[in-house]
Amino acid sequence: MKDIFSNIEEQIENIDEKLEGIIKNAIDSKNYEKLNQKITNMADNSINIFKSGYEKAEKIVKEQPKKWETSFDVQQEKIKKSTEVFKKKPKKEIFAQKDGVYAGGMAMAIIGFILAILLGIAFLVILSVSALLSFEFLLNIGRFVVMPLFVVVLLVGIIGILMIAKVKRFKKYIQILSNEIQADVNDFAKSLNKSVDFIRRDLKKMIAARWFKQGYLTHDEKTLIVCKIAYEEYKNDHQRTLEMQNKKIKIQQIHEQLPVQARAVIQKGEDVIKEIHEKKVIISECDMTNKLSHLESILKKIFKRVEKHPEVVPLMRKMMDYYLPTTVKLLEAYVQLKQAVQEGNILVAKIEIEDSLDTLILAYEKLLEDLFKDVMLDVSTDITVLNTMLAQDGLTADNFENISKRGTE
Repeated sequence: MKDIFSNIEEQIENIDEKLEGIIKNAIDSKNYEKLNQKITNMADNSINIFKSGYEKAEKIVKEQPKKWETSFDVQQEKIKKSTEVFKKKPKKEIFAQKDGVYAGGMAMAIIGFILAILLGIAFLVILSVSALLSFEFLLNIGRFVVMPLFVVVLLVGIIGILMIAKVKRFKKYIQILSNEIQADVNDFAKSLNKSVDFIRRDLKKMIAARWFKQGYLTHDEKTLIVCKIAYEEYKNDHQRTLEMQNKKIKIQQIHEQLPVQARAVIQKGEDVIKEIHEKKVIISECDMTNKLSHLESILKKIFKRVEKHPEVVPLMRKMMDYYLPTTVKLLEAYVQLKQAVQEGNILVAKIEIEDSLDTLILAYEKLLEDLFKDVMLDVSTDITVLNTMLAQDGLTADNFENISKRGTE
């Protein structure tokens, strides 16, 4: 295979110099007339030479993986709709009504502390009387009856205070949310002057007790979400983020296993694709946007193929050294022309560049097709062998038709 690649390079040795001269002259002189035809001839010549050599290479069969995409815009739209639905819902469907808990806590606090004061006074009186009169039984009543009752009612009062404080915090959380579907735990902590750990524990208890009827904490426990639909969207988005991170790790591992030359080609390709995308944003014309989006898609597929089959890197030299830089130069020239007055020779030059871009896209498409030629040859061979075996076994449509005719005779 190395001999084949060397032969291809020898055959197209002079094409690079000619192509570079054509593009340089056109850009330097700002004369783009007949540029498309010249590039077409050069591209077709290179592709034909490439195809004749590549068809002799050994077969490599491997399935192209599907592109994994995220739809951030769709995700954001769903969250926006969730927020709108959330704002229209009655508060009672989102937050529990805890006025009864507040009233109960208030009653427990008042009764508990009043009884605690009374029992405390009674205990002091008992101590004083028993000390003066040496009544042992009064001292025992104070120790084993009054004091336990004092502790019980004091605890009731404290629990009441804690209930009141909890309800107040709950209402403060609702106030901080202010019709939003989520809020940062740190914001709660700052507003209530509590530690973040305390707020997290508090929110978990309220969620478990269904005070927040649709309440959830995010996986890092940094955000409270009070809308089930929004939380489901968050979970899906978080899962996709994890999958993307895992994919990046796998891609990085694959890249590290590639030969140095293949990694350099892929990195350069990614840089060019990024630059093309930036030019597309600047140009922002409908036809050119469609062309450049198509070009980006083709180039991504080409470099994905190189990633899976680094042995094709020698065949990419002309593309990497001349076709891609030429594409970028043409786009840079187009951006400059776009800033000029759109008339006369400027419009002609832009049309020439657009036509040249069509030619380059066609060349990239042919290159991509040739990179999969081994797969297509294998499929064609398998189909031919299959049809031959079916015919030999009398299982083709023609055989069935002949059998049917003999049956009717």
